[in-house]
Amino acid sequence: MNVTLSVTAGPHAGRAFVFDRHDTFLVGRSKDAHFQLSYDDPYFSRRHFLVEVNPPLVRVYDLNSRNGIAVNGEKVRTADLRNGDELKAGHTVFRVTVPPPDPDEWRTLDLPAAAPTPATTVSHGAAPLPETTVSHDGAPPVPGYVVERELGRGAMGVVYRASRESDGRALAVKLIKPAASVSRKDMDRFVRESAIMAKLDHPHVVRYFDSGLSAGALYLVMELVTGPDLAARVKRYGPMDVPGAVRMSIHMLDGLAHAHEKGFVHRDVKPSNLLLDGPKARRVVKVADFGLARAYNECQISGLTMQGEVGGTPAFMAPEQVTHYRAVKPPADQYAAAATLYYLLTGRYVMDFEPTLAAQMIQIATDERVPIRERRADVPKELAAVVHKALALEPGKRYADVTAFRNALRPFA
Repeated sequence: MNVTLSVTAGPHAGRAFVFDRHDTFLVGRSKDAHFQLSYDDPYFSRRHFLVEVNPPLVRVYDLNSRNGIAVNGEKVRTADLRNGDELKAGHTVFRVTVPPPDPDEWRTLDLPAAAPTPATTVSHGAAPLPETTVSHDGAPPVPGYVVERELGRGAMGVVYRASRESDGRALAVKLIKPAASVSRKDMDRFVRESAIMAKLDHPHVVRYFDSGLSAGALYLVMELVTGPDLAARVKRYGPMDVPGAVRMSIHMLDGLAHAHEKGFVHRDVKPSNLLLDGPKARRVVKVADFGLARAYNECQISGLTMQGEVGGTPAFMAPEQVTHYRAVKPPADQYAAAATLYYLLTGRYVMDFEPTLAAQMIQIATDERVPIRERRADVPKELAAVVHKALALEPGKRYADVTAFRNALRPFA
């Protein structure tokens, strides 16, 4: 199914843009706009509006433009668009075409579950549950593994402690229930894409071992990490001391550097994906869920949803992850790592986010980040400068790579 945006009025009338998969489309005068307007239409802002498409879903966001946007003659900040709707900005008008679904290809659109807050998000490195922890009753069998007990739940699924039948090794099994009517082809693709994680072998990356499909559920088998994740740690004890937070971030950046060298981008770096491992005196951080956010959304395992609704965490997303969904590169992980360090040091996000997801997407793309020293005055000025350089709205203004960011942090560890 294709969604088409046709320019019906204005200097570029006659042009059309076709989308056959999840993508974002930035319109404005900036050089990175997908549709760059010239001065023939003087009412356009540098970054005027963003259209997100995940056929058949279409959503528009006004990026705090000077003159706004209108849908069917009514001024809006954000709106879901339907077949035949007209979107106007300046002298330019777009018509939206969404063909009726092919009955043979239509998938059920499940309502997404409410995204958990970082305070309640749990990865498979969650703090040990009480002795009365939930049993594995109801979990589908996983061939080759004995599922023992639940460890935690996150946006993508439930994680269990398990043992491998061949040698008894303790591992973590993540079980993901696909949305209703997701095709077998998409599930097979998810398994193939997740298997790529086997190429990552680094002391600061959670190792991947196996994946497959069993009893209608997808499963991933990973290294079992014994400690809590850093979101749980901050929730329980509050912001970390400066040297400790920086040391944990250096571990994270080492893992990211390894992945970037292999050609991988995480896309969902956040405190709950940083797991503590080892005894207290020698704890290290391991980065979890490499590439899962992309595979989860690309294969539509969650059903048809818009960005940020599942498998992503808006508070740690880089601006280009909103405006250039399909072209996310390593600088986005650098931004997320800096936003994570900011959270470890303050217990707060880089911005005071609006309550709705649509408003958050606009904030991420347009708003300045709150200076970290306004959240915590004892953060050294030099460290604050390092963090905010990595948080720059434009990727080109950040560090050259995560290794350079790590090196800039070392004096504060």
